[in-house]
This record gives sequence, C-alpha cells and structure tokens, in this order.
Amino acid sequence: MDTLQARFRDQTTEILQDNATITVAMGRGQMFNIETFYVVGHSDEIYCIVKANPALVEAVRDDARVAFAVTKGFPNRMLQGTGRAFFLGQLDQHPQIREQTLTKSPDAAPFLTTIRNLGVLQILPDRIAITDDTNLGLGPRPIYLPEAARALPDQGRRWLRAIGMPSWPLVLIPVLVAALLASEAAVEVAWWLLAPLASMIVLMYVGTILLATYTGCRRHIDRSQALGSSRLLHEGLLPAQHVWLAGILCLTVGLVLGLFLVGLRGTPLLVMGLVGVAGGLLYAGWPVYLASRVFEEAVVFTCLGPLVVLAAYDALTGISHTRPFLVSLPIGCLAASILHASHLHTFPEDVRAKNHTLAAVLGWEKARLLFYLLVGLPYLLVLILILMGTLPGWAWLTFLSAPLVWRSVASLWQASAEQTQDLVSLDRQMAQTYLAFGVLLVLGLIFA
Repeated sequence: MDTLQARFRDQTTEILQDNATITVAMGRGQMFNIETFYVVGHSDEIYCIVKANPALVEAVRDDARVAFAVTKGFPNRMLQGTGRAFFLGQLDQHPQIREQTLTKSPDAAPFLTTIRNLGVLQILPDRIAITDDTNLGLGPRPIYLPEAARALPDQGRRWLRAIGMPSWPLVLIPVLVAALLASEAAVEVAWWLLAPLASMIVLMYVGTILLATYTGCRRHIDRSQALGSSRLLHEGLLPAQHVWLAGILCLTVGLVLGLFLVGLRGTPLLVMGLVGVAGGLLYAGWPVYLASRVFEEAVVFTCLGPLVVLAAYDALTGISHTRPFLVSLPIGCLAASILHASHLHTFPEDVRAKNHTLAAVLGWEKARLLFYLLVGLPYLLVLILILMGTLPGWAWLTFLSAPLVWRSVASLWQASAEQTQDLVSLDRQMAQTYLAFGVLLVLGLIFA
C-alpha cells in the first residue's frame, strides 16, 4: 500500500472511532432501507448493531451491496462509502461487539439492555470517500480502496464464476459421447442439430445451477462448487435477484430451443425434456423447496447421465436405442459421486442441522459404502460393456483414470463421521476423475 492510501486508511479509522453511529442504505425496491446504527470497527471491517427485523435481514440477503455515511455534522469530518453487508446473527453471539460498543459509546447501554432482537451487521467496504476541512470544496474527495476490495474479481469474472463454466464438461461430455455413438448408427444423423442441442443442454444446466445458487444462499446451503454452484451470493458479489433472473432467462431460452427440437423429433424427446426440467428444478429447490434432499444424487445421476445421452442420441438420430443408455450408466455414476462427495464433507454439519441429505439419512458407514459403489461401478460396467461388444476395446483407456479414484477412496477411508476436514476437496477430486474418465471414453470411441 502506498503512503497516500495508508494515510487515507488511518484517517478512515480515526473518523470511525470518533463517531458513535453510521447511516446505512441497503436493499432495493420495497425492501429498501435507510437506518442509523451504533458502529465499531476500522477502515476494512465495520460492525453495526442493528434491530434484526425481517425487512432488514431480507434486504441484505437480496442484495448485499450497501452505501454508508459517518459524520458528526455536515460537512466537517465525514466519510461516505460503498461495500458489502452480511448479517452475522444475534448480538448475544458476538459479545466482543457489545463490549467494544459500550467502551466506545457508554450512552448506548440503555439501548443494548432494553431493546430485544438485536443483531450484528458486518460491512466490508470496497470504496471510501473522505471529507474533512483540508479538502472541503477543493475538488474530488480522497478515495480509500481497501486491499481486499482491490483483489475482488470484476463484474465479468463474477458472472463467469456464477454460470459455472469449468463444470460444463458434465453436460458436454455426455453430448459428445452420444454424438460418437450416433455416428455408428445405421441411420442418417442430423449433424446440423448438434449446435442447438448442445446450446439447449448447456442453457438448461446453467439455469439450474444459477437457481441452485440462489436458493442455496437464501437457505444457507453450501452447494458443491464442482457441480457449478458458486459462493458469489454468500460473498455478496452479485445481487440475488440478478442471479435468479439470469437463471430464469437461461431456462426460458433453453426451453424454446428444446421445443424446437421436439417439433422435429416428437414425443419421446418431449418426455425426456420434461423429466430433465423437473429434475433440474427439484435439484435447484425452486420454486418449491423440499426439506428432504435424499433424491439429489438420483437426480444428478439421471439428468447428467442417461437423460442427456439418450436425449442427445434421439435428437441426432430420431430413434431410441439401448446402447446409449448402457454407455451412459458409468457417466451417471461418476456425476452422482461428485455430489455425494460434497455431502460426505458436510456430513457432521448436516446431521446437526437436520439437513436430510442422502448421506445424513443413510449414516456414515452406509454413505461411505455408497461412495465406493459409485466410483467403482463405472469401471466394472465398462469392462462388462467391452465384453458384450457394446463398447469397443479401446474403451479400456478409461482405466487410466483409476489412480484418481484410488486417491479419493484413500482420503475417505481415513476420515471419520466427526472429522471430515480432509474431505473438503473430495468433490473437486471426483470432478477431475469424471473429466479424465469422460475424455478417455471419448478418445476410445474416436480411436475405434
């Protein structure tokens, strides 16, 4: 940090320490609020004691962006800024904030002792403008940019994270497998449909993960980032309403493309499309959220395995066949293992919070057994399909990804129901395994 920014930082902290209250504007539309709170903290972290009414909490959760001002009297010794706000819970859970407030502002004692339902609002500033006697009326106010704010991704990179582009192979690999299987079919293949087909499937997938990100933030659920969900809303980097609208838009455009394909291919594709939409909305938890999440692994297995492969094969060839269904089973198992791995990592928290994930319902030992089954069965299926002649001999290449599975199995073998910290990257490991397995399967089909 340069000398000038260091001076602005110190001046910001000094103004915060000299003033007892802060005025904060937050939310949007009917949830818009302007409130004045007792404040403590420093230039990079500000803590406010608030009346935790539902309107305030909802305003912050819908859009974490806030503007604030601190002044004893306009226009002398004043700061204004913008940042991201997070509701941290009840004041009783943060006794240090209460003590700091009483030390700084003894007059706040009656307020803290008589008002019920007080909470703590944290503000992480990303831009602060300072006004004092030295610059009043003499041009632009000095600007302080906290170092943490400088490291934040720009708007474009935030949306790239939101749409989960690194996880797109989860739907593109099944489409490519279906296309390679279709090339061997004894029918004419409509290759010109491949682009709208892939676009439709990606849009439906992106819409699902955007809505899953939205409902996950609203209900304090950590979704697997390996499956495309991000923590952008938890971090206050995008407005929740914008993410929700983007999800609806993606699903709508994907649905229009899907109806175009249905018009060409008929009822079977329509049925598969309806199952996919229902599964995606069930996983996303919108518009109806089911407290029991035991079906999520089944939804991921079905939608990212058999459903995508069968729908793509049908769209390209106009017929249905058992071969793409059989080949899709290993793909679906590995896709479901990614989600199940994330549930194994959050197992202790889910049990305490009574989150009815499949892992929590099965119990630790059975949940581990299911994981071993999901990661081992794909290789057994590939072997069987090679022996049956359903897959070419070149499909043995998929076994080159087996060491990645062994790494994940070893991590889980050493974990316990109470100690799952070492499983924090288990879902990402399985995503890497899925990618390696899928690419090797595609190469096997190409070489054949």
